[in-house]
Amino acid sequence: MTIPTGLKLRHVEAFLAVADLGGLSAAARARHVSQPALSKTIADLETLVGARLFDRTGRSVVLNAEGRAFRRHALQAVSSLDTGIRALGGAGAGDRIAVGVLPTVAGSLFPQVAIDFARARPEVQVAVTTGPNRYLIDRLRAGEIDLMIGRMPAADDMPGLRFDYLYEDRIDLVARAGHPFAGRPAAEALRACPVILPESGAIIRETVEKYLGVIGLSGLRPAFETVSLAFARPLLQRSDMLWFISRGVVAHEVAAGALHRFTLDSGFMTGAVGMTARHSGYQNPQVAYLAGLVHDAVASRG
Repeated sequence: MTIPTGLKLRHVEAFLAVADLGGLSAAARARHVSQPALSKTIADLETLVGARLFDRTGRSVVLNAEGRAFRRHALQAVSSLDTGIRALGGAGAGDRIAVGVLPTVAGSLFPQVAIDFARARPEVQVAVTTGPNRYLIDRLRAGEIDLMIGRMPAADDMPGLRFDYLYEDRIDLVARAGHPFAGRPAAEALRACPVILPESGAIIRETVEKYLGVIGLSGLRPAFETVSLAFARPLLQRSDMLWFISRGVVAHEVAAGALHRFTLDSGFMTGAVGMTARHSGYQNPQVAYLAGLVHDAVASRG
């Protein structure tokens, strides 16, 4: 066994608190200890494992490569220990976490994460809710879901919440394979064909409207409004409609050749995808473990 003598659970819990909250002062408040005491605990941990785990940038601390690797294993270790303790007390079988999943990850990133979680934690029930950003934000604030995965919420929605960045996702304009305007400029197609826009409450709607304004189509009246692939796919297949939607929603359909992706000459048709939680959200070890699996899945995609 290579666990350093002197390494305690408090070292790991302190490390995870700093990693999750992004700073010593916030982590110290969450753990009800002084900042100097927490700083010493982190320094002791780095000495024990023989590596720096954080890069210091002013008042904030950021996980470096060694810290990110250690975090994945630390999350798994703490979650396994918690599961073992619960099993001894007969509480493990009743564990349940609730996750809100936006369309951009519902059909691409999250399914494999859910499978991996179920294999590793079969005693934990995962309830998955899908829906638009505003609906899931409200469920998150009400405590009805523990974690939301998808586009970064608007700044006005972030007080009391934290966002854990994962990657950038583009907004695409798609149509059925064999569309008469395939291969022609997107602006030309948009002037000639009916358009499906994200509904007004969708986080990507404002970006799409900005793009339409740039190409001289401000105030374009959509034929339909939706971010639902289940609804939009048959509309596209049976018509010459065009649809603005996050790339993650239609990635499989485009790769399979069922949908055509237009080229959009714009650098701003992109947005951050990540995990949104209440500040106390990752204190649940099962939620923390799921979040670690999400990070692993993103890293494996490159």
